Amino acid sequence: AAAAPTTAAAAPTAAPAAQASAGKGTLELWMQHPEWKDAMGSVVKAFQQKNPDVQVNVTAQAQNYTDQVQTALNAGIGPDVFQSATRPQLDIQSKTGQLMDLSHKVDEGAWTEVAKQAVTVGGKVWGVPGGKYTVGIAYHMNVFDKAGIKDEPKTWADMTEAFNKLKAINVIPYSIAAKDGSLTYFNYIGLASSALGLDGFNNVVMGTKKLTDPDMVAVVQQMIDWAKFYEPNFVGTVYLESKALFATAKAAAMDAGSSDYNGYKQINPAAQLGFMYWPAPDAQHKPCTNTGMEFTLGVNAKTKNADAAVAFVNWLGTTAGGQAMTDNVRDLPVLDGVTPKDPLQQKMLATPLDVPVW
Repeated sequence: AAAAPTTAAAAPTAAPAAQASAGKGTLELWMQHPEWKDAMGSVVKAFQQKNPDVQVNVTAQAQNYTDQVQTALNAGIGPDVFQSATRPQLDIQSKTGQLMDLSHKVDEGAWTEVAKQAVTVGGKVWGVPGGKYTVGIAYHMNVFDKAGIKDEPKTWADMTEAFNKLKAINVIPYSIAAKDGSLTYFNYIGLASSALGLDGFNNVVMGTKKLTDPDMVAVVQQMIDWAKFYEPNFVGTVYLESKALFATAKAAAMDAGSSDYNGYKQINPAAQLGFMYWPAPDAQHKPCTNTGMEFTLGVNAKTKNADAAVAFVNWLGTTAGGQAMTDNVRDLPVLDGVTPKDPLQQKMLATPLDVPVW
């Protein structure tokens, strides 16, 4: 997921899946990110150009989304289509009978191998991939310019120098959320990933690399050393407050995923935003990003609108659907033939090193 949900919305009301005849009807789509609602509306319009008889009502719920969906599914009701889990959580959900088996119902021709692996359990397809996220650091380009920062920091030392320059112009250098652990979580993963590289990350997963090794302890120490550059009372700050500080340019930089930019622009349409990779411990390591599956859709096994639901998720998994997601929601593509037009998205894909956190 992007770094965290950004705004609250009314909880969806659990209701029986919509009635429809073949290829027609009204779908209820539940998703987790309220800041994507308008963008998802544009994706739906692109779908309706080819499928005018299918309406899609989008409900976006930030808080307790997973609980809301699971409660509805447990009751045998809920949305026709919903933002669903990928593996490893999908391994569990696929056995509940609540997800429709989409094998041989959707076109996988454009799916990359990693996209297929994320939604396939036991040789069956349980979801359709809509896009991935990449996490690094968002920053205000004009604020960096004002502070005299000419080049994006590539090492921890570069970052410290930049933070000192930002503090000198009375700007909070770095907005972070420690109370809910959201941004400290991503900050640690990002900085550690550059120190580890792909092999080191895999060794952590296998249990042969210890997080108490000196190079991993150094990551935590660096975060502590940077505390003087965080906002006041950062230990009492939650994600929404941290986001507001950054979006309004009271803070110069913030950990961010590719899909967070819609939310920033909603708060501050005039924001001049850049994206930088996680800085490395030193020049011998590469700056990096972290990537994970951002958005997948599953179909309620009890939907009364199966043909329309399958038509929608099938389209989402084609090049046309993937392009609509990338252009509007700003997810990064997991489908062949989808090319982002936004320079920031292109930069994210051109990362020197990407360490997946699927």
